[in-house]
Amino acid sequence: MTTKLTINTSIDKIIKGLLFTTMTSVLASSFFTSNAHAKSALTIEKAIGQAITNSSRPIKDLALDVDRKPAQVLSFFQVKPDSQILEVFAGPGYYTELLNDIVGPKGQVTVYEDSIWYNYSKSASDKRHEGNRLENTKTVISDMNTLQLPKEKYDTALIVLGLHDIFLQSEKSLADEEREVGHFLRAIYHSIKANGIIGVVEHEATMDEQPSVSAELHRLSSKVITNLMIDAGFIFEASSNVLINASDDHTQVVWADGLRRKTDRSVLRFRKAQ
Repeated sequence: MTTKLTINTSIDKIIKGLLFTTMTSVLASSFFTSNAHAKSALTIEKAIGQAITNSSRPIKDLALDVDRKPAQVLSFFQVKPDSQILEVFAGPGYYTELLNDIVGPKGQVTVYEDSIWYNYSKSASDKRHEGNRLENTKTVISDMNTLQLPKEKYDTALIVLGLHDIFLQSEKSLADEEREVGHFLRAIYHSIKANGIIGVVEHEATMDEQPSVSAELHRLSSKVITNLMIDAGFIFEASSNVLINASDDHTQVVWADGLRRKTDRSVLRFRKAQ
């Protein structure tokens, strides 16, 4: 009996020892993982903050910060230093300037502009890029209907206030054909890495309004956007109310008196599955 008790006591000590070691290992792993995430978040916030406070930013851009809230938007889209970013329909380049600084020399921003629409913003964009001042950025110009992008290159894609334009009835391709929305979004999906993010900012529209109708007001509802992205293969992850404006009733064109740069805007984050 004594022998048996001694053996059981020894086994019990061994089991307790193993449990203690396992728990210690799990807790240590959890601590270091949590610590790594915290450091990563701090690095991202620091990079975004430095880009926004960069003294070389144009004065016109600084004046837009209050309404566009770039720090909150870029943090929500989890834009990271050293990453590959696809910016779709960058226009004059307000966000291009910030993204160029955030990714740094080890990353790259690829700006995609449609062949026809690029003419609308070319003068402002060219001025911004003069003297290779955005040295971490390159521009790709292509017809939306024939767009081809490299496979799984980008960590993040952004479409800021430009998605509605693809539904304008007056806009055609270079071949004078209807815009192929499905092809366009599949090309973007193809180019994003597994677990990568696509972020969309858009002027909100009446929820059940057809995109061809809301586009004439330069709006697109978050419901339509979500359906488009899911159809393209993305997973809806989260939305932010950082650019919400409850006084905008979604019935006026976005540059109506009192609305310019103050519209109710949806901020939506989607992810490509791993």
